[in-house]
Amino acid sequence: MPKEMAYYRQVQNPFGLPLDNRENYTKSDWIVWTATLAENQADFEALIDPLFRSLHETTSRVPMTDWYWTRDARQRGFQARSVVGGVFIKALATRWIK
Repeated sequence: MPKEMAYYRQVQNPFGLPLDNRENYTKSDWIVWTATLAENQADFEALIDPLFRSLHETTSRVPMTDWYWTRDARQRGFQARSVVGGVFIKALATRWIK
């Protein structure tokens, strides 16, 4: 996991970690699930902070999207989908890990 996290931090864009190397879009729920696997708080925050920033700086006037571009935070496509609930995984994981 440390090797993977180091790579993620290296390839991350201003508004988040790209889903894969073919495009610069991402999914917000995937970012939070990935960050939840981090072994320390600094790595968790390194992945979450750009997502937080995207929600505050996007010019897309829609509810929280789960699919957006990591270079400008604009919505890529989806809107109002239930997968956005995946952003709560850290709360669930923290409760069960203790």
